[in-house]
Amino acid sequence: MAADQTAVLSWLTEMVADVVTDAIDKRDLTRRIAVARSRTVEEFAPEILSIARVIGDSVVSLTDFDRISIPAASDGETRDAMAIVEALALSIAGAKIDWPSRPAARAARSRIAAAGDVALAVASRLRSPDLYAWVAAVVSTSVRVVSDIAANSVPVVRVETEMSLPSTLLAYRLYGEASRAAGVVDIARSATPLLMPSSFDALAS
Repeated sequence: MAADQTAVLSWLTEMVADVVTDAIDKRDLTRRIAVARSRTVEEFAPEILSIARVIGDSVVSLTDFDRISIPAASDGETRDAMAIVEALALSIAGAKIDWPSRPAARAARSRIAAAGDVALAVASRLRSPDLYAWVAAVVSTSVRVVSDIAANSVPVVRVETEMSLPSTLLAYRLYGEASRAAGVVDIARSATPLLMPSSFDALAS
């Protein structure tokens, strides 16, 4: 695969900066990305997949999960290489996140499956049975795990209020715990925790 290695590594660098919080992992990945610039094509592919595994394992939130995304401007064989990386990182991340709600877990499962379909199409075009089997196994395992998480997650309900209220007050009214305000904001995807929308989604319990 004659992908633009510089573009792939720049993308990985951005994800490391956005997602990886452990200082030791961040230093190690930064060093490995710098070294990867001089790798041969044969050495490059396994190394970027190894880096992708660490990125996926570093994801702890829905925000981090959303940051694993192929740049819109990428195309051709570079995008193909990124598709394999994206499918791997999303599969690892999705299976380890403690998804806050059933809809969130289901949305993650759909995204992992879709990324897997794209990666499998790439492996098929490359006529690489080993790569195809490996991607299929990783993605299908992740989908099963996330499906189990979704089945056991809390459902979401629609909350309607007569006026905009602070998230702390709403958390207390909904759950009897003002300390759950941050979770209320996250599920509602509200940018204004001091004045929440008068209609929003929240965990059922």
